[in-house]
Amino acid sequence: MEIADNNKGSVDLAIVGGGPAGTAAALEARRHGMRVAVWERDSFPRDKVCGEFLSAEALPLLTEEIPAVLTCASTIRRSEFIAPSGQVYSFDLPNPGRGLSRRLMDEALWQAVNKAGALTHEGEVVKRLHKFQPSRNHGEGWEIESSSGTTTRTNAMLVACGRWWMIEGLPSPARQRNNGSAGHWMGAKAHFQDVAYSDAVEMYFFPGGYCGLAPIENGMYNVCCLVHRDLAREGTAGGLGNFFLWLRNVAHHPALEARLRGTIQVSETVSTAPLRPARLRGECEGTLLAGDAAGFLDPFTGDGISMALHSGRLAASEIAKAWSCVGVDTSKVAESYQRRLGRSVRRSYVVAGLLRALVSAPASLQSSMAKALPKLGQRLLQETRWRVTD
Repeated sequence: MEIADNNKGSVDLAIVGGGPAGTAAALEARRHGMRVAVWERDSFPRDKVCGEFLSAEALPLLTEEIPAVLTCASTIRRSEFIAPSGQVYSFDLPNPGRGLSRRLMDEALWQAVNKAGALTHEGEVVKRLHKFQPSRNHGEGWEIESSSGTTTRTNAMLVACGRWWMIEGLPSPARQRNNGSAGHWMGAKAHFQDVAYSDAVEMYFFPGGYCGLAPIENGMYNVCCLVHRDLAREGTAGGLGNFFLWLRNVAHHPALEARLRGTIQVSETVSTAPLRPARLRGECEGTLLAGDAAGFLDPFTGDGISMALHSGRLAASEIAKAWSCVGVDTSKVAESYQRRLGRSVRRSYVVAGLLRALVSAPASLQSSMAKALPKLGQRLLQETRWRVTD
């Protein structure tokens, strides 16, 4: 799909967001020979509130794209659920996962996109979009204005810049659905050293939230939590700077406190709010959505990064089909992608909704539910994983 305009830069695919979904899409599109531009508002390396757990479903894609960096990741073989009573319930993962920081992974993916020949705009914001009619033979395209003052035209757009994205000229479904509500949950995380090593991802549940611990690279641990805003207020007196003290005041979980006592926080605390699971939606006015922009899945499912990578690659492959065939109705691309995305993840959203009750349950009920997790664990993992579809 060529765009005839001598006064403006043009690409075949424009991607807003340089995280796992956006970079996976860019790399897939470049494999098909497409001209690709990617905008990322942050500069690398940068942190994200994330469990930093890579499920087995994510590893083939990352092995293909960033094999050297993936060798730095810790291996995770088990999952543990620690009830407020301190009782530990664990099960082996069907296939080992990995632990790797977003700082390391995201920067490596961004470098891979640069090496693949995509046009990258780091630290640059997409300010607004305008629709235009490029020619008689092609459908509507997009004209992109960025914070640097440049203008780029494209026939295909992919938004992969998180759950609360907002771009002038394209309404955000997530913001419309929530009507500006502040939401009920917040997420926060920090990295620690001197945590006794375990090959497990540990989940500490408490009424009003949970905290996950996972080993990452260089002997560090990622400590990430999801907390109800009412509970979070109780721990804000001292601020989030000392994450251990904040967690102690919020969680009142003796086992979690004992696990982190004497450890050293080696990163700044980062936080995000609101966190609210969003309904799955793969397109908006003909523009495809991938990663959290397509729908935010509860972090405790452990497959968020995998879904971001797979959804980005799937979106790009659907766009590439139309790009290689002159006269293809671009609206069919959105329909096909939405259908395949739904088949791949819809069941994950249903099961995650059921598990969400565990976060809000009283301590006594959490302990009872945790007892059943070892028996149900592998089935729940299976039901919350990305499914490859035709």
